[in-house]
Amino acid sequence: MQQTAKKKFGQNFINDKNLIKKIVKSAEIGGKNVIEIGSGKGALTAEILQSAKTLTAYEIDKDLFQYLKPLQDNYPNFNLIFKDILKADLDRELLDENYILLANLPYNITTPVLFKFLETKKLNKAIIMIQKEVAERISAHPRTKEYNDLSIILQYQTNVFKLFNVSPNMFKPKPKVDSTVVKIEKVNKYNLTKDEELKFLKIVKAAFIQKRKTLVNNLASFFDISKASLIEFLTSLNYKENIRAEELKIEDFLLLSKEWNL
Repeated sequence: MQQTAKKKFGQNFINDKNLIKKIVKSAEIGGKNVIEIGSGKGALTAEILQSAKTLTAYEIDKDLFQYLKPLQDNYPNFNLIFKDILKADLDRELLDENYILLANLPYNITTPVLFKFLETKKLNKAIIMIQKEVAERISAHPRTKEYNDLSIILQYQTNVFKLFNVSPNMFKPKPKVDSTVVKIEKVNKYNLTKDEELKFLKIVKAAFIQKRKTLVNNLASFFDISKASLIEFLTSLNYKENIRAEELKIEDFLLLSKEWNL
């Protein structure tokens, strides 16, 4: 029975073999362990299996088993799990230590999957196809309209590379927006302790609560402190009192976090 894409799962199946090969080549698997999110009808899965040591695939839609069973039967290194990836405890469920995440991600779970990638110790690299707009955001630089808290949260602990854009014509059904394949590699750039990291992230998120407002207004509102004391603090570090969050680099937020006695 032919399976059509289900809107509730954000399914858009890749229908171009050359694109599939290009994505897998970009991952530079070279006999490493791979985790795939959303195997769909198995087109990308089959290509990954040609070069992966093991492939653990999480798929939420059990109706797709008819397409994935032949791969399961023919590849002993293929572990298919029917489960919502957002409910999976990957550090516990993945058997080896280092995995590459490779996926054509449903747009509706992109951000939570990015956070899951960051928090999972056994994942060190991701090659994922995401909405072009999100790709622009996570790779954005200060003083651009795309730059926000997600840009900083990703970039302070990873290197983000936009690899290539993908037309809606490469999918069935066609999405309404363009996609981009990105590579994200974890790096320990700043060596923060857990407490330092929590403080840093709290300040970053507070700074972008309302993007049109100044840094002082956002921080004063979030932390319930006086604007006057914030202005005094910022000017003591040589920042303008009307500066906005999107003008600050990661290093600026690290300085604020280090110097501010919350």
